[in-house]
Amino acid sequence: MVSRLLTSALVALTLAGTVPAEAGGSLGVTISASNPRERYVINRFIRAYGGASTAQVTQRGSANAAAIAQTGKGNRAVVGQYGAGHAGSVSQTGRGNRLGLFQFGRATDVAVAQTGRRSSTLMFVGGW
Repeated sequence: MVSRLLTSALVALTLAGTVPAEAGGSLGVTISASNPRERYVINRFIRAYGGASTAQVTQRGSANAAAIAQTGKGNRAVVGQYGAGHAGSVSQTGRGNRLGLFQFGRATDVAVAQTGRRSSTLMFVGGW
């Protein structure tokens, strides 16, 4: 899972480097666990980033907006926004779900809904 995470991040950076800066737009990478080991790695990443909180928002920059709504037991979500003009919302319904949304650069808009049980996902989105 760690190698898959690093590979995805490198692909995203490579693709972002091939787009002219004046073009504007965004690029995202989503990683979802497909087995217990991957779920464990994603859960540890989210816990390391968000601490013991079940909902954590970190914003660095200006004009960012974030929301987290949770229904059920044991859900955990983190939203990290770095840059300006981001909008991010997470809705979790169910039990034991984990989601990390990380927005970089400028002006990305992401709304994600996670339902069911024991789903684990990381989302990285960059805008220019």
